[in-house]
Amino acid sequence: MDEPNIHTDQYFIDKRTATVADVFAAYGLAALLDKLMYDFAAGRYEARIHDVGACYAVGLSEPIQPEWVEACDYFWQLPAIVTGVSAKKLPEGLPQMQLEDYDEHRTRRGEYFEALRQLPAAARRPNASPDDYPQLHEVYRRKPPREWDAWAAINQMSAIYAYSDAVAGWHEAGQKGLFAHHLRLILQMTSTHPNRVGEVESAWRDLAKEHDLGTKPQIGALQVWNPGMGKGANRPKADQLSIGGRSEFWLLEYLKYVGLYKAGLPRIVRGSKDRKTYVLQPVNITLHTNDTVFKAFHDVMWADTAVKMDILASLRYTQTFLRQWRAGQLTERQARRGGQPGDYVSGLAVVFYKDLGSAHAVLNQSVIDLPRWMRKVTTDEEAQAYAELLEEHERVVRALDEGRSEAYELLRTYRDFLSGHDLHDFFAFTAGYSSYLISQMERREPVRQFTTSNLEVLIMGHDDKLKPILESEGFRHVADAIRRSTVLPQYFKARNNKGPYNVRYGLGAELLRQAAYPDKFVQRLGEFMHDYNRETAQVDERYKGDPPVRRSQITTADIEQVVELIDRYDSQTVANLLVAFGYARESREPEPADEGEELPEEEPTATAAVG
Repeated sequence: MDEPNIHTDQYFIDKRTATVADVFAAYGLAALLDKLMYDFAAGRYEARIHDVGACYAVGLSEPIQPEWVEACDYFWQLPAIVTGVSAKKLPEGLPQMQLEDYDEHRTRRGEYFEALRQLPAAARRPNASPDDYPQLHEVYRRKPPREWDAWAAINQMSAIYAYSDAVAGWHEAGQKGLFAHHLRLILQMTSTHPNRVGEVESAWRDLAKEHDLGTKPQIGALQVWNPGMGKGANRPKADQLSIGGRSEFWLLEYLKYVGLYKAGLPRIVRGSKDRKTYVLQPVNITLHTNDTVFKAFHDVMWADTAVKMDILASLRYTQTFLRQWRAGQLTERQARRGGQPGDYVSGLAVVFYKDLGSAHAVLNQSVIDLPRWMRKVTTDEEAQAYAELLEEHERVVRALDEGRSEAYELLRTYRDFLSGHDLHDFFAFTAGYSSYLISQMERREPVRQFTTSNLEVLIMGHDDKLKPILESEGFRHVADAIRRSTVLPQYFKARNNKGPYNVRYGLGAELLRQAAYPDKFVQRLGEFMHDYNRETAQVDERYKGDPPVRRSQITTADIEQVVELIDRYDSQTVANLLVAFGYARESREPEPADEGEELPEEEPTATAAVG
């Protein structure tokens, strides 16, 4: 077959399936090319993954040279997972450092989390530092490899045979002196768009026949990493009906497995045997930056309940990116000139595997975006402010118990906001959260509040046309009056420190019910302000001008400014903002201590993957 120019500075992975399988292959290809450059390129080198629409492009800082390929010594990128069932699939002669004893690592993982359970709650947070908790130094010595989660998913979902086939095929190429030839085939397959998968597979079959290779040309394309390829009636030509799994050219599957370690985060859904795999969706990012952020992200992203875990994955990846950037660990320079994490990774693809008892099946595929709540991040101070905003939202989300219906619906609404970047979804969340906040305080259960300063940053990041509302003294005074009539008296009441003012239950919900009708909303808001001033005056008189808790009256100027804002914008926008800010807290107000986080559960027994 006609050979394209395979020695170039750009290679491609087609979006053949439009699923995470393509993403894995792109990261795997980038890792392979990065290894070639590491061994031979002089000076600084770079591999960059770029989403160009119909495919992923892997751009290199310099072209791959023919002599690099020919002189390249055998190297391996996939560790061999040694289990009772996989041992017979693995070839002899694998280097000891490539072998990973599954049961040994499983035992080590159990010991690590048992040691964590003995620590104080605050030390059990994913981002707890040994500098703050010295006892973590000893615990971290037992920490399992980061790759464990991938090994567990491969083994538990019965992908171990196909995975071992890829390991064996790569090893055979090295053992029979055909390693350079296999590298050339990969370059040939990916140097053009569309990829030449069929032609390269045919060339490999000829090579295998000539050298009597034992590797099969195709291996199982299991749903573990190919969620669009389940068992069923799958034939490119409708010449017969047969039910079975799908298979793919083994070199392409090899790249996907390599990419799994670079961009895939398998997790077990807390309280079940269901699984989710989170996969980074590249926009334009170097492999070095990806590796740096992904390793740190892996360490802080623990398992949780289904919806909450989606949200935490998005928030924590963004926080981790900012943290690494501020520490000077990234090669990306554009961020310092006005970028943000979403310019490099758009979000995370989420594959949900439902436990069917004897197998797992793909139930859903979705994408959750990264938050883009600041227009640009150009300074360390802006990055710090953004990180604090994200941490605040994480604390609010973590305090929601997904097992309760009200909290579950709030989490779903918040997830919609993250993925849609629409303030209407955020206002829907704050509307429901206002009632939830008061009821949790009444029951003396853990709950978190947004701060007014961070709310302002978030809202301005979405729509700077709302700036005049947030800067209005009248708006701020009325929002403060709502706060001093709801969350503040409820906070002290829950601590047996009942103040002189009544808690106005349901105030936020009542205001929002009238928000669609400007006249009714103004009337109800006016009634609240009148009652608020009257109660304030009565308390002041009762305590002869020296009440235990002071609050200012709402002035006529405040009322006039709010009415003007309603005329200028609309009653629903003003109502949503009043409730959001009214049920938030000022930064100087107290916040409960962090209770830490639940540790991941024990590994479930192995099941198969459908496909």
